[in-house]
Amino acid sequence: MAAKAKKFEDELKDLEAIVNRIDSGELTLEESIEAFERGVVLVKLLNQKLDDVERKVELLTRSAGGDLRTLPFEENLEEIKSAGAKDDDETPF
Repeated sequence: MAAKAKKFEDELKDLEAIVNRIDSGELTLEESIEAFERGVVLVKLLNQKLDDVERKVELLTRSAGGDLRTLPFEENLEEIKSAGAKDDDETPF
C-alpha cells in the first residue's frame, strides 16, 4: 500500500519545524546534518509541487467574440498587465 502524499502546507510546516530545530542550536552536529538533509529533500519536493501547479494553472478568458478560451498563466498575466495599463478603472478578476 502506497503512502499518501502529504499536502503542500503540511510539508512546508515540516520544513519550518526543521529550520527552527536547526536554529535552536540544541541539536548535535549529526542531528543538524540529518535535519539539513531532510530540509533539502523537502525544499526539492516543495519546489517540484509549485512547478507542477504552475504548469496546470490556466485562466479562462473571453475573446472579443465572447468565446471562452484558456491561456497558460504566464501569457494571461501579461494580457492582464497590458489591459491594466490601458484602463486602470477595470479589474481583470
